[in-house]
Amino acid sequence: MNVRTRRIAAFLKLAEEELAAAKLLAENAPRQAAYLCQQCAEKIARAILTDAGVPFGTGHSLEQMAAALPDGHPWIERIRSLEKHSPAATRYRYPSSTGRLFDLPKDQDIHEDVHELTELLRDAKSELS
Repeated sequence: MNVRTRRIAAFLKLAEEELAAAKLLAENAPRQAAYLCQQCAEKIARAILTDAGVPFGTGHSLEQMAAALPDGHPWIERIRSLEKHSPAATRYRYPSSTGRLFDLPKDQDIHEDVHELTELLRDAKSELS
């Protein structure tokens, strides 16, 4: 197994672990569950970027990750559709500049996110294996 293949497998393994943790935390720690959903989406996107041979820095914007893919790449729109998760990279981990905590994510949103990411992860594992 070459380095690129190992890196893709590692990203997908981390995504799987983060999704499993998000499921466990959804009811009692929704902020952390939302953050882990974002991390799962990011790891899937990074696996796609690695597969496409596209280097990407340390940013968390899924929109920017989608834009970095070559024109016509089959995953561009799927990754772009995950942009809604990007704010969770920081929103639920830090208070606002005025000390306010952002509202908790809704249970229904977390469950929908977990479902969406489960399907996305399944597809990524199938297509990148």
